Amino acid sequence: MALASVVAGVTALPSAASATGVAQAATRTAEVGPPCVREDLRLPAGAWQRITVSHADPSGRFQIAYGTDTSWRDHVIRWDKGVPTNLGSPAGMLEEVNEQGDFVGNTFSKDGLYRSIAWRYSAGQVTTLPGLPGSVQTSASAIAADGTVAGWVRSADGQSTAVTWAADNTVRALPGSGDSRAIDVDADGTVIGYLAEKPVRWAPNAQPELLPGYAAGPDTVWELTGISAGVVVGQEHTGSSQFVLSWVPGAAPTLLTEGAVAHAVNARGSVAYEQTYENQQWLRQDGIDRALPFGPSPYSIADITGLTDGDIAYGNHYSTPVRWICG
Repeated sequence: MALASVVAGVTALPSAASATGVAQAATRTAEVGPPCVREDLRLPAGAWQRITVSHADPSGRFQIAYGTDTSWRDHVIRWDKGVPTNLGSPAGMLEEVNEQGDFVGNTFSKDGLYRSIAWRYSAGQVTTLPGLPGSVQTSASAIAADGTVAGWVRSADGQSTAVTWAADNTVRALPGSGDSRAIDVDADGTVIGYLAEKPVRWAPNAQPELLPGYAAGPDTVWELTGISAGVVVGQEHTGSSQFVLSWVPGAAPTLLTEGAVAHAVNARGSVAYEQTYENQQWLRQDGIDRALPFGPSPYSIADITGLTDGDIAYGNHYSTPVRWICG
């Protein structure tokens, strides 16, 4: 199917690249400020091989993690206001936690096909999320404060369809013709994802809106990270170039930096990102870059998995769950 027919009806915004060149795109240059302060998170009772934080909710109240004890048994750990609780054996891979402490994830079928099955944890119970008629696979990506879950389902013929699940687990297909996936949902219900491998935004009850490229070519691919307070961040890969971009409604993308990967964005517009080749983690805060220190090492020994609206980044340092306070 031709791409033009697949994305018919998609609202397109102007690209940053134009007849006068990419230089017309908005570009943000950052100064360097003081580093953020790293702290270890409190560990639950027991003996642990490692604990790996998967996500932190925007308010900073809840964080979720996988823990492996010294007997090599896996556990789900959830922090509530800094206090960790062992919730027992995991139902599958963890994705996101919201401001109520509910979280979503995916398990995989044991029939040899390894198909994902989406689920929600709420009030101490794990509930499988339903698919659309004819779907054979479900996948949850994100959960909003009101319980809305974003993700996708796949039919037997391999077609993926972006969906949301309401708090009562009702599933709804997002509009748009062609292969689609939803990867994040904002507090107002705006969803971001892909349609025919192009980055799009679904405003509530609206058709998909194509997010414009920065220096896009025929072989460009995009990797969206997330959305918060209307700001979308992600990467554009064109040839050997990798751009970290932000998008706001109705405007061309802003170049944040190059040769990097964005890990999280918050409602203040702060962005946690990693300079891959330099092996450095940063928080872009009000136009200033602040280091997320992890000590001297030639290897990537730290990662960022969540960012609160108070500019506290959560992640991992070696096998230890940590946070960086940047507020």
